[in-house]
Amino acid sequence: MTVQPVPASQLAPEEKRALVRGTVYRIVGTPVVAALGLVNTAVIVRETGEAVFGLVSLVATVTLLFPFADLGIGAVVLNASASLLGAGRDAHEVDVIRRAYRVLFVVAAALVLVALAVMAVDGWGSLIGFSSGPDDRWAITVAVVLFALTIPAGLGVRILIGIDRNQLATLVLMSSAAFSLMLTLLLYACGVDGIWYALSALGGVLAGHLIGTAAALRLSGLGWSAFAPVSDSSAHTRLLEGSLWLFLVGVGLPVGLQTGRILLSHLSTPAELSEYALMAQMYGVGWSVLSTAGMAYWPVFVKRRGAAETTVRIWWRLTAAFTAFATIAAVGMTTLAPWVASILSGGRIEVSAALALAFGVLLVAQSMHLPASVLLTRPNEARWQACWIAAMATASLGVGVVVAGPFGAVGVVCAAALGVLAAQVLPDLLWVPTLVRRRPRAPASQ
Repeated sequence: MTVQPVPASQLAPEEKRALVRGTVYRIVGTPVVAALGLVNTAVIVRETGEAVFGLVSLVATVTLLFPFADLGIGAVVLNASASLLGAGRDAHEVDVIRRAYRVLFVVAAALVLVALAVMAVDGWGSLIGFSSGPDDRWAITVAVVLFALTIPAGLGVRILIGIDRNQLATLVLMSSAAFSLMLTLLLYACGVDGIWYALSALGGVLAGHLIGTAAALRLSGLGWSAFAPVSDSSAHTRLLEGSLWLFLVGVGLPVGLQTGRILLSHLSTPAELSEYALMAQMYGVGWSVLSTAGMAYWPVFVKRRGAAETTVRIWWRLTAAFTAFATIAAVGMTTLAPWVASILSGGRIEVSAALALAFGVLLVAQSMHLPASVLLTRPNEARWQACWIAAMATASLGVGVVVAGPFGAVGVVCAAALGVLAAQVLPDLLWVPTLVRRRPRAPASQ
């Protein structure tokens, strides 16, 4: 019996399963992850106090500040992974993944050396803006080493998404919260000083990524061959083409969206930094659901690169849907966040309604841009994204520097939201359909 191919305008059964299961797993698991994360935060706040909690949060969220540490290679691996399954596996794409691992192992080793050098001159206090005591020198160095190891380990989640195992990628990411809480409780039992609690989040992320890597290499059929040398036929080719622009995208995003912590640590007060950090924890719960659902569409768009009109229709529908869901989440966050923050911190940290509203606006803005960010992944489209992200980062950082002092946490979040709306959402609405229609015609499976 002949199996009819699925039209490009429809999702294949495995794509539907990945999208539905991944989203359902995230929605069902979000209360569990949120509870784990909030318990983790409550323990750390009570053990560190208001001032030190801001520093711990700053160090623990280094993965948000430096997502570009993978040089954009993670996005290239996700594109390549979409071609791994089936009888027609492309050997070129396998070599892409092999080279990616080799390059990121070198990046991780270099980052470890840099951390040791900073520790040797006791320079962490100068880089961060303030210090909690002599243990900073050692604890922050260990935290950076853990972060370095997450860089190559994080490719496993990318591969899972690419091979339509989004539900497993979701479980892997959610497992990090459980591992983080276990490490926090272990640190609490050991009676360590406050700054050492920065290790729990990064240790949890690394544990989850290692499990994801093991699952991805097994399910994709790569196994240990992922760490083998690149084949002779690909040894002198540009296997990671487009990673430079995706790297620049990765640089611009944290500059525009995550440097609020840095600005507050240098230009405002520890109280404002702690308020920002606690509210960002709650914001992250909503964003994790939406971003997980959005990432599941990355391989869907890759497989339909030759079907321009279908791609544009899917993008419009997704943009409308994500905007609607984000608006609902923003209303709930604005209403409940001040009350939840008071409970979590035991009354030590107050989150204002204005700050909760600012994060709500940022959530809507980022969600409106999310479908375009997973659609425009060809090298020329990544270049277009990089240019606008540079504009977003410049606007967010520039305005943030001005408002961080007089307006504190509310000011830097509003600056980030303004940058996203002006330099990402607006260009998306004006030019994404045109960019997609300019793509060369090719079979939809490529």
